[in-house]
Amino acid sequence: MDVGRSGHLSAVHLVVLVCTAQALVQIGAFFWPALLPGMIARWSLTNSEAGWITAIFYAAYILAVPILVTLTDRVDAKRVYLAGVAMTVVGHLLFAFFADGFWSALVPRALTGIGWVSPTERQ
Repeated sequence: MDVGRSGHLSAVHLVVLVCTAQALVQIGAFFWPALLPGMIARWSLTNSEAGWITAIFYAAYILAVPILVTLTDRVDAKRVYLAGVAMTVVGHLLFAFFADGFWSALVPRALTGIGWVSPTERQ
């Protein structure tokens, strides 16, 4: 990336960086629904359990929106954005390495739902 004399990224590079981050966040948000049919069989999930794993992402997102979006009025939005991205990454890593059924999938999916707020709501 091209860094100017002031130590900041150029506007074009910043736009490219944020768009890339957005694309990666969006891809990560929708991996579970895409893999759901195979995961139901692999983890022997009921339809209700599969629904809960899907819904916890959106429930956590809905509950976190008013808090995190409002927080950007008091805290630098870049910090909230980066914290959200970090939470999303941690949630995806926990899911990838530790989720092996209904209960172990709920927490990582909730974390990714909370983390999804800042990259998608306020920039």
